[in-house]
Amino acid sequence: MNETRAPRRLLHLVNVRTVGGVERIFADFVAHPPPFPVQHFTVADHRTVAPTLAQAVHRHSQIFGINTFAGLPVPRRPKILRAANRERLIRELKPDLILIWNQFIDVRAFSQDSRWPCPALHYEHGGAWYQQAPALAEAFFRRIDGVIAVSQAARRTLQLKYQITQPVDVCLNALSPGVLPARGSAKPRTLKNHRPLILGGAGRLVPVKCFGLLVLTVKALRARGVEAEAIIAGTGAERAALEALIAREGLQGKIRLVGLLYDMAAFYKEIDLYVSTSMREPFGLTCIEAAAWGVPVIAAAIDGLPEAVREGVTGICIKPTLSHEAYHALTQAPIDTSPLVYWPDEDRLAPPKMLDPEMLADAVLRLTSDPDYYRQMSAQAVADIAARGDFGALCDDLYRIMARYLDRKS
Repeated sequence: MNETRAPRRLLHLVNVRTVGGVERIFADFVAHPPPFPVQHFTVADHRTVAPTLAQAVHRHSQIFGINTFAGLPVPRRPKILRAANRERLIRELKPDLILIWNQFIDVRAFSQDSRWPCPALHYEHGGAWYQQAPALAEAFFRRIDGVIAVSQAARRTLQLKYQITQPVDVCLNALSPGVLPARGSAKPRTLKNHRPLILGGAGRLVPVKCFGLLVLTVKALRARGVEAEAIIAGTGAERAALEALIAREGLQGKIRLVGLLYDMAAFYKEIDLYVSTSMREPFGLTCIEAAAWGVPVIAAAIDGLPEAVREGVTGICIKPTLSHEAYHALTQAPIDTSPLVYWPDEDRLAPPKMLDPEMLADAVLRLTSDPDYYRQMSAQAVADIAARGDFGALCDDLYRIMARYLDRKS
């Protein structure tokens, strides 16, 4: 591309009021130095930005909310009003490219033949796993020129579930600079004999994360004579259910619910193994965070987790076998009703299952029974993450893909 031309106008459709994985990536992306001149425009449901995103978003992007027009509020209902305001903003801002961050925008109310005035890319970061009305998805993808997927699992989920035919570029998730250990500071771990084995899990305390399985894994290990404990970091509506399960199993003091942590470095330094109990993950960012700190990982062999956890290199992936009914009987916890997940070994979408706590305990013992094997796995985890592309490389890949569509428009 000719870098002397006027800045290319990149318009982002993204939610900035809440903070999740995709919102953090968006904020870090707009703050990353671009390889060619750009102007960022953010169109969101509201102009309000979550505090942890505000500095990057306000400094590097102009932001517009579809909930106001000419200083007056636009009501949420009927939905057509805000949708029409979004269409108006897109056309008035005259972007060179639209990047839609993990949202299936509802454009059914507009002309079937109407397209946006420039190429549009969808960034898939887990939205495909949610149930969308077929007509909504069909109308949305009719306006999409290409897709950027966070994993091969995300690519195949879109293709199998929605039969999309657009080209899909896979850009594996990468860690933001703020969560990486300082260069050279992550060292291979050794197991400490003077204290219990400590397992860790982190994420929103919601049914899809299945944190009750971590509680039951500690129970299974202790039944085998292993002094095991666990730390669970995160907040959410399932905390009360987890507290009840911990009390029911007599594990008070052995399972710590530590809430939202801002110093994740301390968390990873304290644990010996990271256990991802989630029944659905488009990639598994916390798994590579743990590996970056030299913590071997155990996860389910579904969705994008095997792309984050390299079997026998950074950890172990287990095929889940536990039914929803069996999980509920064991934990009394709420059940996520996700209809389908991607099974990589079969390359198909099928109903989810959960990890068996006894199989999780087996995997823990496999990784920790031999201190030399544990140290080897820890060293491999550190080396593997160091060899993967960093966040800057991810941003460069995203710009490279966008440049391809921008050149096409030119």
